[in-house]
Amino acid sequence: MVIQLLIEERSRELGLSRSLLVRQCGYKNIMKGIRRLDELYAGDLQRTTSLLAGLGIAIRLSPEIIDRALNDTLQQLKERAALAAAEAEAAWRAAFKPHGVLLGTEERPPKILFFAITGGAERWLKIPLDLSQPPVTYAEHALAVVRKTPSVQLFGRTTGFIVNYTPDHAVRFDCEGYPVETLARAYRPGEVGVTLGRRPVSAGALGKVLGT
Repeated sequence: MVIQLLIEERSRELGLSRSLLVRQCGYKNIMKGIRRLDELYAGDLQRTTSLLAGLGIAIRLSPEIIDRALNDTLQQLKERAALAAAEAEAAWRAAFKPHGVLLGTEERPPKILFFAITGGAERWLKIPLDLSQPPVTYAEHALAVVRKTPSVQLFGRTTGFIVNYTPDHAVRFDCEGYPVETLARAYRPGEVGVTLGRRPVSAGALGKVLGT
C-alpha cells in the first residue's frame, strides 16, 4: 500500500528501525507500537490514529504528504474491497442452485454465535429442492417442509418461506403457500463473521474445531 511504501522508504533513508520508528511516533510501549504499525500495513486506519498522529514527525514529512499517502491508501483499500466483492459475487453465482429458505419471526437469531458455528443458514434455514423437477414445483416442495416445521429453530414461529429460483429472481410465500412478494435478487440470510486474535475465521471452520 502507498502508506507502507512511504514509511518503509523514509525509514531506510533515515536509518530507522521499526522499534525506533514507533518510539519516535510517541510510543513508550514498543511492542504495542509495532502492533499498530503492522495493523496500519494491513489496512486498518481506525486503530492506528495514535501512530499516524506522530508519523510525520518520525519520518520528517509534512502533514500534506502524509495525508496524500493516506488518501491514496484509502483508494487502494476501496479497490481491493470492490474486487473481493466482485469475486465473491461471481463465485456465488457460479455455485448457485435453486433452494428454499425458511422464515421465522426473528430476522437475527438471539444465539448468533451458536447459529454460526453449528451450520448457519445452510443448516437451519435452507430447504433443499428436487432439482430434477421443473421450477413450477419448487414452491410446493418447500411448502411441504414448512407444514412440518411450525417453528424455525433459533428464529421463532414459522412465518413463511422464500424460493430462490435464480440469483436474480425469488418469491416470498406465506405459510399457506400463497405468493406474497417477488424479489429481484435471491434472498441470502446474513453470514456471521468470527475473529480470533483479530484474525478472521470462518464460522464453519470454528464449528469443525469445536465439534459442532
